[in-house]
Amino acid sequence: MCNNSASATLTLADSLINISEKRIISSRDWDFLERQYTLATTADTFTVTIASPGVFSLTAHGFSVNTKLYFATTGALPTGLTAGTAYYVITAGLTADAFRVSTSIGGTAVNTSGTQSGTHTVTTQIYILPAYTRKPSSVYVTSGSYKYQPKEVTTRAEWDRLNQVVVTGDSATHYFISDGRIELYPKPSTADNIVTINARRVARDLSIADYSTGTVDAVTNGSVSVTGSSTVWTVPMEGRWLKITPSNTATAAGDGYWYEIAARASDTAIALRTPYMGATLASAAAAAYVIGEASLIPEPHDMLPVFDALKIYFTSVEPNTAKAQLYKQMFDEGYIQMVRDVGSKASVVLEDGDYDDASDKISNPNFYIT
Repeated sequence: MCNNSASATLTLADSLINISEKRIISSRDWDFLERQYTLATTADTFTVTIASPGVFSLTAHGFSVNTKLYFATTGALPTGLTAGTAYYVITAGLTADAFRVSTSIGGTAVNTSGTQSGTHTVTTQIYILPAYTRKPSSVYVTSGSYKYQPKEVTTRAEWDRLNQVVVTGDSATHYFISDGRIELYPKPSTADNIVTINARRVARDLSIADYSTGTVDAVTNGSVSVTGSSTVWTVPMEGRWLKITPSNTATAAGDGYWYEIAARASDTAIALRTPYMGATLASAAAAAYVIGEASLIPEPHDMLPVFDALKIYFTSVEPNTAKAQLYKQMFDEGYIQMVRDVGSKASVVLEDGDYDDASDKISNPNFYIT
């Protein structure tokens, strides 16, 4: 890339590698992309102010504009709110932990007055799908000790016909996906149902610099909890990866493997998605570490986007047939190996029927491997 300045080279390289990773990720239904997500939990108890307009508070509610909500209470709702009536989240006042509602989509905010009592809960038919995921491959709803597996409705017209009358119940029978949301039928009748989906992740651009301020103070073998010292770990670091630096000399050193960060608890505390398998670091260990973005492609194969990017570069930006063919060969060989290692599982159906005549046989496409 001799014709480019250093900054231009890095910008072009980042763009080509990001494009290549997305091409590889989208080329197959890779098993390593599958992940389970919980869309609703029991954290659905809200408070509301007596004000004009009424302001609802619910930590990390996950609602978006026009989400349809239903309220219930063990006591009495303020004047202006009616249990079981549909309300819609509006743009005004919408934050991560607060929202306002209207009686119609895009309408004016509801005012509340009078007095209230008891514990208020909210339910919804609509849940926001996680960002950077494909359409869910399966959905189930946990209500009490039962798990219901609703069937997908594929058209808006069919979904609207199904919802001509508001039906309430916890036995979820159908779901509909549209505009990054999933809707359930019937409307949940209780507030503690848990909606779980399985969906494949999609690649996003990697552009954030590594973070290594401070040290890892303590982590225990077999635990997911990591404590830092002089660190400023933030919520956006969730989903990135942590590596505690290994060493030949330092007594406080890590195992050198990458662990995905599942959650950030504070500036100095994070939780890993899988347990830490290195040696325990006692309190005040002061171990060096790195937090960084990582490709969705498994580590033994994460050079594939680089090979593909170089093939593109030496084919179009800086034509060089020999180098383009070299990197194409390296990419092709690596891709074949990745398919062998982590390609999607296939169900092979073997023909074992007993037929009296060859003309009786029914051709099954599952018998032929492509």
